Amino acid sequence: MVDYSTAETPYIQSLSPRWGTVEGGTTVTFSGSGFSPSSGDYTILIDNVPCTATGATSSSVTCTTGPRTGRWTDDPQLSIQIAGKGLVANQGNSFRYVSLWSSQSTWGGQFPPIDGESVAITKGINLLFDLDSSPVLNLIVIDGGSLIFPTSDDTNHQRTFDAHYIFLNNGALLEIGTEDDVYRSKMTLTMHGQRFDPYIPKFGNKCIGVRFSTLDIHGVARTPTWTSMETTALVGATSITVMEDVDWQVGEEIVIASTDLGLEDNEIPGEGDMSEQRTISAINGRVITFTAPLQWEHYAATDTYGDEQIELRAEVGLLTRNVKYQGDPETSLVEKYGATIMLHSPGDETVIGRIENAEFFNVG
Repeated sequence: MVDYSTAETPYIQSLSPRWGTVEGGTTVTFSGSGFSPSSGDYTILIDNVPCTATGATSSSVTCTTGPRTGRWTDDPQLSIQIAGKGLVANQGNSFRYVSLWSSQSTWGGQFPPIDGESVAITKGINLLFDLDSSPVLNLIVIDGGSLIFPTSDDTNHQRTFDAHYIFLNNGALLEIGTEDDVYRSKMTLTMHGQRFDPYIPKFGNKCIGVRFSTLDIHGVARTPTWTSMETTALVGATSITVMEDVDWQVGEEIVIASTDLGLEDNEIPGEGDMSEQRTISAINGRVITFTAPLQWEHYAATDTYGDEQIELRAEVGLLTRNVKYQGDPETSLVEKYGATIMLHSPGDETVIGRIENAEFFNVG
């Protein structure tokens, strides 16, 4: 008979950083519960490579990774054993050995890909895009491997990545932040192509196609994403007042919803949609200012009908996010043919798509 006690089982709650280069030398700290305060009690293996423990407490252990040589073809593996306590429960946490996009060793001693070239990322390879921008690549095939975009501590840092096709298959991962570690700086992923360019079967072109794989895109949460106007904004106004505090910033884009269905004689193009997009030029409390005057009136008041009071207020939404997925600006709007993301599963939970707090522009 075996007795199992959750209270006696050491477990990992988090680790930092979540990746390090295949050359080794990365200091990794595992935090959790039930650890031993003696670093000599630990046997830590990452992808079967020893990670030498250098310090420990009852709630953490720190180790330095060794180099991972040869070809690794399995998913990331992590094993932490404590003398007298047994294996530590990983709880889904893992450390990834990564190859840097900028490193010549990643490309066999050659320079990184140039315009029009394609890249294959096979199982066991975790490719970390550590440049500020990429050329316009053709096809990125992630076949069991990973393509990871690391965030920067500088929230104003801008990273861009451009391709015609990105295809994930066979347990692949494309990561721009995670649910627990969102992408905090700025990232723009642009898909290029035209309507009649060659298709990836079942997925199309100008797209990210996901099959038996995982797509993670997580930007910074904003508060609020939508609010309402407090007072009516007349034609020609260059500011509006909203009903709640916002964390919106100068330079970001907002949309002000229509409150009018247009004229009955259909003389107004786009009847029924008098929404207007503006760029914030200043914010003072709940007063949002922009440079271009409003073309339409946007109504906001509490109206009384008999014994009923009804809130009739134009909605205002924040369009800008720090992570942006878009179709190329050269052709998307002109051809009305934007970027797409296709996640295809036969219904057996083999595709995972987690997308939040991201901006989609020139898509569909």
